[in-house]
Amino acid sequence: MKTEKDIEEILDNVKIPSDEEVEAAGMRFDRRIRRLRMRRRVMWATGSVAAVLCCGLVFTSLWMNRGVKENLGVVGIPRVLTTDHQVVVPTLILADGNKLNLKEREADSTAGKSNIRITDDRVIYDTMPAVREIVYNRLIIPAGFTYNVTLADGTEVTLNAGSSLKYPEIFVGKQREVELSGEAYFSVAKSDIPFEISVGGSKIRVYGTRFNVKERPQKAIETVLIEGKIGFKSPGHKEVRVVPGELVSYDMASAGIKVQPVDVQYATAWLDGVFRYRDKPLDLVLEDISIWYGVSFESREGLDKIEVTMNLNKTTPIDEVVSFLEKITNCKFIEERGHYTVK
Repeated sequence: MKTEKDIEEILDNVKIPSDEEVEAAGMRFDRRIRRLRMRRRVMWATGSVAAVLCCGLVFTSLWMNRGVKENLGVVGIPRVLTTDHQVVVPTLILADGNKLNLKEREADSTAGKSNIRITDDRVIYDTMPAVREIVYNRLIIPAGFTYNVTLADGTEVTLNAGSSLKYPEIFVGKQREVELSGEAYFSVAKSDIPFEISVGGSKIRVYGTRFNVKERPQKAIETVLIEGKIGFKSPGHKEVRVVPGELVSYDMASAGIKVQPVDVQYATAWLDGVFRYRDKPLDLVLEDISIWYGVSFESREGLDKIEVTMNLNKTTPIDEVVSFLEKITNCKFIEERGHYTVK
């Protein structure tokens, strides 16, 4: 029979998890439960007529590309991400390296910065007088989230999942510069000082405007102008001026630039929490789904020839999204531990 001393020795050797370990485990569990309980809301603006048209488009696309099915080849759609894989919630990294979990309300008090305020879904920076030194913060948004930041000059930015933004706490001197990785919607405060965004080796110069920027790593940079004016400059090219309602895209492989008119509602649909596409190539649709849900797809060639028209809420569980795509594209998705093979 064990004595009281023996029991005390056993208890001393029991490892009790730290508060940080318990918190991290809780966040992982909460994230899984949240995904499993996502409500499905499929919105078709034109009802059954739209469904018939969609089926017709898919059938036509599959018929025109029926020969492609025999030409199989494996192409990888990148799993995401430009962000830190260890980040599971929106996270703010301060200049001193301190990391703040932005889903915790107490982050407001732990920031320790008089010019930073944190609310439920936004970081707000206030201008501080007599600041000369530029210090940078970095906002990281993982899969399954979007988040907002109001910069010190009043510029408002919404970041999509799988994105990060590096920016100064306070803009100093005659420059307003930020660095984007991923996708974001900007509403830039008007000023005589130009606002410049570095993204994927290219630069976007702004003078007070609203626009959407999307980087497809190692593939393309796409910018859609909603209001105002911007200048887009990529390596080896002169600055290209864009007017509202236009898309400027830079192809990293060919180093080519293309400007074309677009329907801006599709470029900004993610702000409304939906996947909204009209005649969008399936491979590009899968890229967006990969980033939002944090999954990966390995597919055959020819998916860029299949066009998808759909309107799905982003709260739809991933298995239901995949099932829906199977029905409208005649493709088969085989899942194993978050990785999908498309046949």
